[in-house]
Amino acid sequence: MTHEIKLAVSKYLKKSKENVIVDLIINDYNKSNFYIALVFNAKIEKFKVLFIPLDVVDNNIEYYACYQFINITLVNYILETIHNSKDRYKNPTVRNKVNKMISTYYIEINTHVGGEEYSFKTTKYIPKEWIFLYEVILILFEHIPNVMNELCSDILSVIDDREELIEYQKSINFDIFEDDLTKEFGSHELLNVSYLEKVNGMYFGIIDEEIIVIDYINSKKVLNTYCTNEDYNKYISNCLTAIRNNKFKKFYKLMVIDDIENTNEKSKYYLCYGVRNNCFKIIEGYKCSLLPISKYHAGLVKFIGDNNQELEELIKGI
Repeated sequence: MTHEIKLAVSKYLKKSKENVIVDLIINDYNKSNFYIALVFNAKIEKFKVLFIPLDVVDNNIEYYACYQFINITLVNYILETIHNSKDRYKNPTVRNKVNKMISTYYIEINTHVGGEEYSFKTTKYIPKEWIFLYEVILILFEHIPNVMNELCSDILSVIDDREELIEYQKSINFDIFEDDLTKEFGSHELLNVSYLEKVNGMYFGIIDEEIIVIDYINSKKVLNTYCTNEDYNKYISNCLTAIRNNKFKKFYKLMVIDDIENTNEKSKYYLCYGVRNNCFKIIEGYKCSLLPISKYHAGLVKFIGDNNQELEELIKGI
């Protein structure tokens, strides 16, 4: 939200005699910007949820503001939840989870409850430390246009254990198939990409034992990148070159269970890229981890996918 738009929203709220209880600011999230707030209208003495699509507004915000009344029971629940969770968020470090490496995907939540004001800031996802805000956010999104449901699902996906919180190092507007790689990342020697596969909408690559994660939103031409090596540009450039040239090689896939008798409830899935020191080398979240091969022999690891025989050859005799 630019300073001008923020000022315009503030003036609009003051003119409308609406006091903000909780507001949610979404800035440059896949190039889109939104303002959502639980407000109390002093003119009619009613609570409402306000939604403003900031990308289309000008100084005449009243033409774009969208409202829905909210049940007082839900309002009281929001107030109690925020008030009763104070011990969890009094420490400022808990409230600041912004990824300083990128300026996009900014999320800000401001609370004005019981005469106290707190600001929560993060990047792309609501962190698990803010679980107390989970239902508050759900309630707000339930009272705005349904077209925003996907965004709600996205920002809550880490709490829902549908996404890992990846600390992307860069987020840029870039067409990975058409734009000039050299101009953005420089010129580099070609490296061997050992593994490269698109999994759950993201590209995962291995170069020289380094992990590269590329999240590309094609419709918006937004590129988010992460690399475990300090020579970031070289590895990202090589991985993008391999994607352009369709040089894919699938990872091994492991399913890990805690209980042989019950594989459905506690199964976890990992990408594997070989073995080291009697362990499988796996990607856990977005970092390298080691999983003892002894768990496979104990029946707690199963191979899935279409390249099982190759992995079985690697662990023969271990």
